[in-house]
Amino acid sequence: HRHKDMGARVFWTGAWRRPHSYTPDAQAEAQRVHESIGIIDVSTLGKILVEGPDAGAFLDRLYPNRFSDLKPGRIRYSVLTTDGGRIMDDGTIGRLGDELYYVTTTTTGAGRVLAWFEWWNAVWGMDVEILDVSGALAAVNLAGPRAREALGALTDMDVSNEGISYLDAKQGVVAGVPCLVLRIGFVGELGYELHCPSPAGEHLWDTLVAAGARPFGLEPQRILRLEKQHILVGQDTDSESNLLSAGLDWLPKLDKDDFVGKWATDLVAEHGVRERLVGFVMRNPVL
Repeated sequence: HRHKDMGARVFWTGAWRRPHSYTPDAQAEAQRVHESIGIIDVSTLGKILVEGPDAGAFLDRLYPNRFSDLKPGRIRYSVLTTDGGRIMDDGTIGRLGDELYYVTTTTTGAGRVLAWFEWWNAVWGMDVEILDVSGALAAVNLAGPRAREALGALTDMDVSNEGISYLDAKQGVVAGVPCLVLRIGFVGELGYELHCPSPAGEHLWDTLVAAGARPFGLEPQRILRLEKQHILVGQDTDSESNLLSAGLDWLPKLDKDDFVGKWATDLVAEHGVRERLVGFVMRNPVL
């Protein structure tokens, strides 16, 4: 109801109804994020806790890059691949403690990724527990050149670049609400994701909007991601896309003994890609 009250045009994304945009001009909505400060509701992201003595090793086996060497309080982006090396989902993984990781997934891939985790945990029998906290936590992304200023006015945390560096994960209180603050963003501007108990989500949203953050919807976010050349799984990728064809050559650690999809990824690396996702600018764009 908060989004509708603010004029949002709502549409289906997977099992959720989400704001497409809040104004008729999605491009202008995106531009405001570049120029000032914007906020988007990302509560629908999948959120999974992975905990136990084997948590790091478990994620190393599931994902193409490494997480067992990730320092507590730090985050890495990663892409989940199928047995055949096809891109399945993407998200971030933060290490909150020696044996505790916080995994985020896409909105539409949340259920599939949870089932994937549980399947491989049953197969491998590792000492790890998996807990879905998607519904328990709300989340917003605060982005734009004024994001640090707005956040700093609502918390006692040190939000300087040294206090919360890029890809840091820190816990603190924002607007009176306990939050996990992730210094990440996929829109090409300074950004913070704030994850908090879902009953406090509306209060956090209202407080940030009152502090000057302008809501933006999924269509402006897609424009911003496209400008940044950050892939949107299922839109920039299809059922045949792999890490190398999607321009993510830097992500897989092929020196690892194994991960789900490694054999297929090695094969693509050996034979080369037939198609490749690239960014381009139209000389005569059609508006």
